[in-house]
Amino acid sequence: MHTTEPLLELDAPALERAAPLAGIGRKSGDLVVGLSAVRRTQDLALIVLESSISHHTHTELARRRRAGVLVFQVDSLSPLTAAIGRQDARVVGVKRGPLAEGMIARLQDG
Repeated sequence: MHTTEPLLELDAPALERAAPLAGIGRKSGDLVVGLSAVRRTQDLALIVLESSISHHTHTELARRRRAGVLVFQVDSLSPLTAAIGRQDARVVGVKRGPLAEGMIARLQDG
């Protein structure tokens, strides 16, 4: 059985720093919300998923790193999803471009 290396972890303060950009991304269409939408989107720069997601889905999304996608896991997406009114989402992605660059900078600015 092939196992993937652990994903980088993000904490709530990191998500809170990125949350203001999530609202902009939702309006512009650059923020992709939900597993089905993330699976369908090929031009992602960033994926953030909850650590409680199934092992199969975790492995599937972790494979996107091969294409240069940054994939992070968090205990809860709530600090980010509250900003867009989607408390039910367990996976979000951000399309390549300036918004993704800004969100990555805020997520890693801790």
